[in-house]
Amino acid sequence: RSAKHDLETAADEIRKRSEWLRITLASIGDAVITTDDDGRVTSLNPVAETLTGWPQAEALGLPLEQVFVIVNEESRQPVTNPALRSLQDGRIVSLANHTLLIRRDGSEVAIDDSGAPIRDRSGEMTGVVLVFRDIEERRGAERALQKSESRYRTLIEVSPQSVWMASPDGRLTFTNQW
Repeated sequence: RSAKHDLETAADEIRKRSEWLRITLASIGDAVITTDDDGRVTSLNPVAETLTGWPQAEALGLPLEQVFVIVNEESRQPVTNPALRSLQDGRIVSLANHTLLIRRDGSEVAIDDSGAPIRDRSGEMTGVVLVFRDIEERRGAERALQKSESRYRTLIEVSPQSVWMASPDGRLTFTNQW
């Protein structure tokens, strides 16, 4: 075999692996954004494009904080970006609850997310991967459950009848005021 053939085989293998990694990233069900070590966007998968409102072609090279804008749901104050914190601290960083992603068009979506360093073979940090997901449906279910619980608790507390619950061993676990 010639050196040229070996080189062509190696280049073909690199192309195949690169395509496999691209397809894998695009297939992940969560939103994924990667950055370089300066915090500039290097890729967005299709879910990240949808959630942020930024097409990859327009987001590439932009500072992450321009593409991934997050605030606290209750205070509306900016939240420390977990990916940028991961860049600073060199460790995996998750966000607290009640985080909203402000999409490019100004609409908002509740998310969970985390950032993790990307390291090369020598352990040097070369960027960050940010993984996040839309939790609007879960938040809606939590709010509905809280509302329902509050409604039934109020009904039980104001009921003129005695209402009680007991554990299987007969211990009283709840009683209303009557």
